[in-house]
Amino acid sequence: MGETNDGFEEDVGITVELTGEYDAVVDKLRKPTDEQEALDPVLADFSRLLETVHRLDGGTRSVIVDHLPPEMHHAYDAEGVVDALQILARYDLVALDGNTWTPGPALTA
Repeated sequence: MGETNDGFEEDVGITVELTGEYDAVVDKLRKPTDEQEALDPVLADFSRLLETVHRLDGGTRSVIVDHLPPEMHHAYDAEGVVDALQILARYDLVALDGNTWTPGPALTA
């Protein structure tokens, strides 16, 4: 039971070839951090929210909520959408005009 096999202590070399478009290969080689992996669902939701505002060419919070895609990681109510849109507004990705959220200057320039 306590027997060991010293034959497996030799060095091993492995060669791998990756082909394809540069961005696809770099994505495969990139080692994600735990923080990055934790943020992926948040970034995906923000991206989908931004795409929804852009697709609608603006809308009130309730219209935006009604048109959010079902594959969003977190369920957003009107208040949650406003919270997220306020963050996006800090980066000029959306703008508030009265009660209508529209694509911001960073996207329309």
